[in-house]
Amino acid sequence: MFIRVPPTAVPYEDHAGPGRLRRLALALFGPVVLLVAPMTVVAAYGERLPGRVYVFNWPLDPGGYEPTWDWWTSQPLYGWTLYLEIGMIIAFFYSWRLPQVQRGLVQVGFLLGVAVGISTAVGLLAMVDTPSAARPPWLFAAELVIAVASVTLGRAAVGPLPQEPEATLLPPAHVQAMPLTRYQRVLFTTSAWSIRTLVMAAAATALLVWIYVNRLADGDDRTLLSFGGLYMTVWVVCWPTLWAAQAYTRLQIDGSGVTVRVPLLPMLSRTVPYARIRFAEARSTPPEGRYKLGDTDSGWGVVSGKGSALVLALADSRSFVYSTREAETAARLVNGWLNRQRGGETAGC
Repeated sequence: MFIRVPPTAVPYEDHAGPGRLRRLALALFGPVVLLVAPMTVVAAYGERLPGRVYVFNWPLDPGGYEPTWDWWTSQPLYGWTLYLEIGMIIAFFYSWRLPQVQRGLVQVGFLLGVAVGISTAVGLLAMVDTPSAARPPWLFAAELVIAVASVTLGRAAVGPLPQEPEATLLPPAHVQAMPLTRYQRVLFTTSAWSIRTLVMAAAATALLVWIYVNRLADGDDRTLLSFGGLYMTVWVVCWPTLWAAQAYTRLQIDGSGVTVRVPLLPMLSRTVPYARIRFAEARSTPPEGRYKLGDTDSGWGVVSGKGSALVLALADSRSFVYSTREAETAARLVNGWLNRQRGGETAGC
């Protein structure tokens, strides 16, 4: 038996909005330091550095050197900085309503940008007025300290994250709930395949391979050797792989909440804590809207077709949706847990 509840009339509020522009600016700040910091040192102290200290292709090839400013200014570092910025923007917009993930992106940006850029600048400064371009023995320890400090600074610069709304009321009387005694533990697992995702991944693979092969057929021998070729190769291999990996997911309900796991991409796994759930219901078809692992105005989740789905009404007036034949059992279990937890009994799971 599936329960159909009319959609809530409460409009969705963007609770992740406060501080979002600050987090975006900080995420884009790291790659800028990666480019600016070492070049500033070279511009200021270039004449006092060893003759072959102008690093070529760093950090990919830190042992290679070139003697002129022209070589430095033509480095692939510009490309790396640009692609890192593009990657940050894509990841940030994918996690538009996830401030915790955005804070993680800031820390990654500070690690890849600030830490590497400052470490390289420090290494160059250590060579000022020295006859050799050899790395000083203490530089490795300094790089570790700079890396830790950069990640810590990035987290601190983000500041406090906006608070997510929480639900405190019992599920409404019309939804079905599984009676749970005080000492019962909760554990439910199921899985789902998304044929649509697999088809899209296969189409993306075919398109990228076609582009790649045509570049080789046109005599572009830089495809495999150049920076642009490396970037293209990464996209041909990684993009469809990342997409296809999301075709198989697992749903787990336990004492921590409702978790969607992506076995091949654990970093995409997400949990809905019980504090954010108003109630659960089983529907014969998924509700209207766009649902994916990244948030949308409708909510998030995994919809693999038009069959039955577990739908969680969230405290922010959106929904979590997961396509499964066992939606009714899952919904009753979640509501039973909420009844017990909010009825005053400790949910020790």
